[in-house]
Order: sequence, then C-alpha cells, then structure tokens
Amino acid sequence: MAKKIIIAVLAILLIGFVTYYNTTKINTEQLVVREEKLFSDKIDNDTDGLVLAYFSDVCYGQFIDEAFLSKTIDTINMFQPDLIIFGGDLFDIETIHTVSSNDISKVTELLSKLSSKYGKYYVYGDFDHQSDETINSIMFNSGFESISNTNKLIAIDSDSYLNLIGIDSLVGGNPDIAGSFSSLNPSSYSIVASHCPDIFDSLQSSSFDYLLSAHSRGGQVYLPLINFFIREEGCKKYYRGKFSKNNHTLDISNGVGRSSSNARLWADAEIVIYTLKSKNQ
Repeated sequence: MAKKIIIAVLAILLIGFVTYYNTTKINTEQLVVREEKLFSDKIDNDTDGLVLAYFSDVCYGQFIDEAFLSKTIDTINMFQPDLIIFGGDLFDIETIHTVSSNDISKVTELLSKLSSKYGKYYVYGDFDHQSDETINSIMFNSGFESISNTNKLIAIDSDSYLNLIGIDSLVGGNPDIAGSFSSLNPSSYSIVASHCPDIFDSLQSSSFDYLLSAHSRGGQVYLPLINFFIREEGCKKYYRGKFSKNNHTLDISNGVGRSSSNARLWADAEIVIYTLKSKNQ
C-alpha cells in the first residue's frame, strides 16, 4: 500500500511539473494561426477570396518582447492579407505608463512592416486608454488608421464594398454604437471590431454580420471551473470561442500576448486569418 501511495504521489508531482513547464516555458513561445472562412450572399464575386488578418492584445512590455512581436508580424505578412485589423491593447498594463522611447521606436518599426492592399486599422483596448497619445502616435506612424466609434467603406472594386465598423472599448472607453453604424451600405458585408466581447448584446439591433473581439486572451491560463467564476469586466458573459445570435456572429480571439502572468494553458496565442467567401460561387 505504501509503495502504491509513493508511486501515485510521484505521478502527480510529475504531471504537475510537466504541466507547469509547458504552461510557463513551452506554450508561451507558441503562436498559432487560426484560419476561418466567412460565407455570405452579401459577398460578391469581386470580394470573394479577400483575406483579412486580425490580431489583438499584444501586451508588449512585461512578457512580450521584440522577438515575439517580430514573429507575429512575419506570420501575418506570410498570408499577404488584403486587410489588417488590430483589436487593441498594444502594451501591457504594467508597462504602458513607463514605455521607453526605445520601445516606442521598436514597436513602431515592427508594425510598419505590416502590409495590406486595403489598409491597416485599429480600435482601442482598455489598456490603450491609459496612454491614448502614445498609442495614437505609434499607430499613426506605423500606417494604421483608427476606426474607433466610426466606420469605413472599403472599396474592393467600382461596385464592390466591405463595411468596416469600429467601436471603442466597453471597458475604459466610450463606445458610440449609433455613431459607429451611421451611413453604412446595407447591401455590403459588415465586419465590426470592438475590444470587449460583452458589447455583443448591445449590438443586436444594429446591422452587421461578424464581430471581431478579444480582451480575455482566451483565459490565458484556461481552467474551466475557475475561469467560469473569475472573469474580467468586458468579458463576463462572452469569454472565449464563437457565439451566434440573430444572424450575427461574435468571434473572440485568444490574442497574441500575455498579461498578469507569463503563462499560457489551453489558450494558445493566436492570429486569426479570415477569408471572405461568396455563397454564390
């Protein structure tokens, strides 16, 4: 009996060590690409095949360095996206108030390397609002355009368009839903970007097809029984995964970076690559 107990204890310790090592050493270096296809009869033949890259929650500073951000940029460029959207939280909350000029230059230089045919756009995350001026400067100088609380009609061809809508962060920001949805082309496919997924219910009376969100980092260290009770503001109801309601879809990215702890478990850092597909093809 004593021998069985010792073996059981050693097995538990080994499993614990392997899990801890993977969580803090292996998983933190991984970056996955999730590929999705978006089908709609609003997507015409000219828009069919358009590639959109979405990344969020870089959280540069405490745990994410130049090398990891560089890998993120290179991975996105590998897919030659037609459109790029950043979903907020460029710097980690622990470092955003003390960002050095050197880090600002590095991040600006790396983001400048992103290339897309129809532009690069961003919305604010809750961390970003801790230093709006710094974020705006970096994003502007790296070729990104803010779409927070506004919309952009992307002309794919002379008669083919894509509605791109941005809404400010539900946490720390000032979301203007009515303003964001003003003057839209109702016949065109509409993609919304907003940092906090819990805004989904507030958008149900609005006309859109797909909502890109993040904020929770997929739990970062995802333990279902614990994460069910411990959730950040802005993602208490919609935490990770996809949700559909009234012909609207919410897709929550795990994000790229890490905050609070240098760990990832069952919530891989990810870039999402969307390909628009016409149902008429």
